[in-house]
Amino acid sequence: MIHNIDAKSSGSSGAREGKRTYESQLRVEQAEATRERILEALVRAMANGLATLSVPAVAREAGVSVPTVYRHFGSKAGLFDALIPYVTTKAGLVPETLPETLEDYADLTRTVFRNFESMDATIRAALASQLGREVRQAEMPWRRGLHREGIRRSAPELPDEEIERLTDLSVALTSSGTFRVYRDNLGLDVDEAADRASWALRTLIRGARCAASESIASKGSLE
Repeated sequence: MIHNIDAKSSGSSGAREGKRTYESQLRVEQAEATRERILEALVRAMANGLATLSVPAVAREAGVSVPTVYRHFGSKAGLFDALIPYVTTKAGLVPETLPETLEDYADLTRTVFRNFESMDATIRAALASQLGREVRQAEMPWRRGLHREGIRRSAPELPDEEIERLTDLSVALTSSGTFRVYRDNLGLDVDEAADRASWALRTLIRGARCAASESIASKGSLE
C-alpha cells in the first residue's frame, strides 16, 4: 500500500511538474510576442514620423500599458537598445556568415543589395526617420566590426591602419546609398550593382595586399 501511495504521489508530482514546464514555456512565448508587438509598434511610429522615442507613445501604438513596456525593456534606453538589432534584422542587413575569402564578398554584397530592394515599406520609412538615423548611427560601430572582421579574415597580413581604411570603404560600398546610386542613377539591377560594388572592394583589397608585399620585399632588400 505504501508503494502504491508513493507511486501515485510521484505520478501526481510529475504531472504538476509537466504542467509547470508547459506554463513556463507559454509565458516565455507570450513575453516574446509582447516584446515583438512593442517593437513593431515603435517601427510603425517611426515610419509615421515619430521624432523622439516616447515610451507612452509607443505603448499607445502597441495597445499596451506603459508599465508593460518598462517591464519588458527596463527603461527608455533599453527599448532603444532592443530596437537597433530588431530593425537591422528585419531589414535583412545582418549577414548570416562573414566572408572568408575575397570571392565571398560578391555573395555578401548581392545578399545585402537584394535585401535593400525587397525591404518592407514600413521598415524603409522607419529607417528614413530622424529616430531611424539615430538607430543607424548607433549600430555603426557594430556594423563596422563585422566588415573589419571579414577583411581581416581575407587579408590577415595587412596592418591595422590599412584594415581600418578598407573597413570604411566596405561599409560605404555596401550601403543603401551606394545601392540607390547604382539602381536609380545608373539604371543597374541588383546583381549588376552587387557585382560592381564587390569588384571594387576586391580590387582595393588585392591592391592593398600587393602594396604590403612590395613594402615588405623592399625592406628586406635594404637589409
